[in-house]
Amino acid sequence: MIGEALSLIATAILVLSIGLTVVINSRDLIRLLIGLELMFNSVFLTAVALYVYQPYLAFIVVAISVIASAAEFIALITAIITVDRMRRSIETRSILAGGDRS
Repeated sequence: MIGEALSLIATAILVLSIGLTVVINSRDLIRLLIGLELMFNSVFLTAVALYVYQPYLAFIVVAISVIASAAEFIALITAIITVDRMRRSIETRSILAGGDRS
């Protein structure tokens, strides 16, 4: 049981590092979204590992995480569509902090 939990945590760390690498190296918003989703899914994997120790707490964490992930995904897709309509580009270089114009 503990060995399975440790392998899930190791896999979650690997998925998190892949997602972080994708986010750092992304040049457009779609890749950025994919990297963020990978990082968020690593949280799900750690919650699955939590099932070994506290199943009810893990269920609550997973339920809240799924709802938050769906809301975050919808918000990001909406933002990407809005940026694409305004700038005709989804490159991250064209977006500045705070909505400044380039």
